[in-house]
Amino acid sequence: MKRHVKWLIPLLLIPVLFYGGMYSSSALSTASEAADNPGLALAAVGLFLVGLIGPVVAVVAAIVAGVRTYRQWRRSNGHFSPSERAVNAVRGQREHSSTAAWSQAQALRASLIAREVPPAIRVWEVVPNAGEVMFFDLSADYARYYGRDVQYSQSGGFFFGHPAFVLAGLAATGIGNTRRRNAAIAASQATWRESQPARVVVTNQRLVCHAGGQWLSFPYSTMTAVYPEVDRWTLICEFGGTAEPLLLAGPDAALISVMTVLLTHGADAVAEHPSLQRLG
Repeated sequence: MKRHVKWLIPLLLIPVLFYGGMYSSSALSTASEAADNPGLALAAVGLFLVGLIGPVVAVVAAIVAGVRTYRQWRRSNGHFSPSERAVNAVRGQREHSSTAAWSQAQALRASLIAREVPPAIRVWEVVPNAGEVMFFDLSADYARYYGRDVQYSQSGGFFFGHPAFVLAGLAATGIGNTRRRNAAIAASQATWRESQPARVVVTNQRLVCHAGGQWLSFPYSTMTAVYPEVDRWTLICEFGGTAEPLLLAGPDAALISVMTVLLTHGADAVAEHPSLQRLG
């Protein structure tokens, strides 16, 4: 019954608004004529409009609430529109992908703790280094963290004439320069950039990402810090020198995290790392 209240109340208000507004308007109109009171006449007009427009608004509110209630009833009984079915299908695929990726990462961690080496694969697009073994060919959302140099120009002007005109011109120029400077500062701030889907090949020497139309190599030996957050589906890697930090996100990031921790911290870290313990 509660779900019907939202459309029943506007429906019941229709006669109340109509008859109440019209009756009150008529009564005030009669009183204003008798008392020759413009205020009562104005109030009568207002109540007449309430009686005329109020029911229309109530009808619209009742229809909208009724449609929403009907849709909720259909969803609760498993009846969905084509667009809702499409959204549910995409959501179901994502949930299934996440569940499968989590299970795969759990299985990989367990096998590594047992000192079992995952099977090697071939990735023909990537030329291996000497002694390099490829283990996984995955996908992730790729991004890099950096700022950038931004140039902007300040405009000036020569104003003459009435003092008010000169002051207005100088103020407009100052405002324009301030806006350009603030926009340049915002654009130069360090943030995650180059966000895009990427293919990620995991080897015993490096992570190889196909992003921006090229293969990019991230050797474990150059990593100075790794931040695996498997429950958030992210891995962040920092590097020495001028290389920008790397972000890999998505369901496969959990498995990439397990391998990265193994190959940067050693076999014992797979069992001991606080983030990876959430896979246990």
